[in-house]
Amino acid sequence: MLNFKSVDIRVGTRSLMKIDEMTINSGVVALIGRNGAGKSTLLKSIIGQHKDIKGSIQIKNKEVKEYTATDLAKEVAIVYTKPELFGRHTAKDIVALGRLPYQNFMAKITKKDKDVVEEVMNILELHEVANQMFNSLSDGEKQLVMIGRALAQETEILLLDEPAAFLDIVNKQKLMRFVQRIAEKTNKLILFSTHQIDILEKYCDSIVLIDKQKIQHLSDKKRFVSAINTAFQINSKQNEV
Repeated sequence: MLNFKSVDIRVGTRSLMKIDEMTINSGVVALIGRNGAGKSTLLKSIIGQHKDIKGSIQIKNKEVKEYTATDLAKEVAIVYTKPELFGRHTAKDIVALGRLPYQNFMAKITKKDKDVVEEVMNILELHEVANQMFNSLSDGEKQLVMIGRALAQETEILLLDEPAAFLDIVNKQKLMRFVQRIAEKTNKLILFSTHQIDILEKYCDSIVLIDKQKIQHLSDKKRFVSAINTAFQINSKQNEV
């Protein structure tokens, strides 16, 4: 589904990371790397926002740069670390924004749109806050609503940029359970950046590890933590990088 070949992601004259060849098809995949390693830049490269790239990044065997913005929005959705500000819109209104790539220039809502939004609200158990103003929600609720908007896009790839960064431990675990459930229910590829090592074995199918400008894709859960500890030379008792 998501293919990289001979990729060199650059920032100005500096090479940020190189990917010889990597394919990720589905499941929950954690993106791990130190601050400044390029996790967010890699996610932006996948959606065509970061363009200083050599080599090939493909979604469904088609180069990312060959997609129109609308067509790409039907293939991949992204949720950033900090929830956006939406003024006087309800949680359900925000989820419904995910249907925009499928609507005409008048943004007419169809029965299909309503059905998709309703299904997303059910999956994420958002009905209790459906009619509440977005800006009045807790951080955990806001993050779920933003993920709901992305799910409503009905893409096969979902990118999350440190989705649990501002959540307490209870909401972090709740969020990861939802992410795992979504991947199992929909067969999506969910690629999310994180600093948390302790959640990997329980919730993730594989990890993408950025270390010294190189990338490893590891699917052996028993190797997740040891590979990270070795790469970053950290004590095995630590649970964040």
